[in-house]
Amino acid sequence: MSATLFIASEGGLSLLSVNPGLAIWTTLTFLLVLGVLHRFAWQPIIQALDERAGKIQSDLDRAEAVRKEAEMKLEDYLQKLNALKEQGTEIIEEAHKDANRIKEELLESAKNEAEAMRQRGVRDIELAKDKALEELHKEVVSLSVGIASQIIGRTLKAEDHKRFVEDAIKGLRS
Repeated sequence: MSATLFIASEGGLSLLSVNPGLAIWTTLTFLLVLGVLHRFAWQPIIQALDERAGKIQSDLDRAEAVRKEAEMKLEDYLQKLNALKEQGTEIIEEAHKDANRIKEELLESAKNEAEAMRQRGVRDIELAKDKALEELHKEVVSLSVGIASQIIGRTLKAEDHKRFVEDAIKGLRS
């Protein structure tokens, strides 16, 4: 630093002193470089910056459009999901109703079948009872005819026997 002060005190180069010739040439050189830069460099730089800003804006617009589309798809998806949930709930409720209806039908069918079986059983018992009574009547008639023929001493003809049995059955029924 003492060397710089020494040069300035001897009349040499001083940083604080203004040299008009140097100032003019520096200004002219600056303006010339500024003009050349303006003519050949700034337009391409500004154009490149404008293109970049346009691309960034285009990317932002595209991103916004994609975001809106994604939101719309999400909303559509959620609506479809809710509709499917409601449909699933309705299907389950209908299945429960169908199951209950089928259960009631099966119970009613089982009751009807049991009643029909009971009635068939009663009818079969009545038929068996009637058949047994008829056989008993025939046996009684046969025994009676046998005893009567022994008492009378003669045998009955088949026609007489048949008529006698029919008369006896009619008499029992009335």
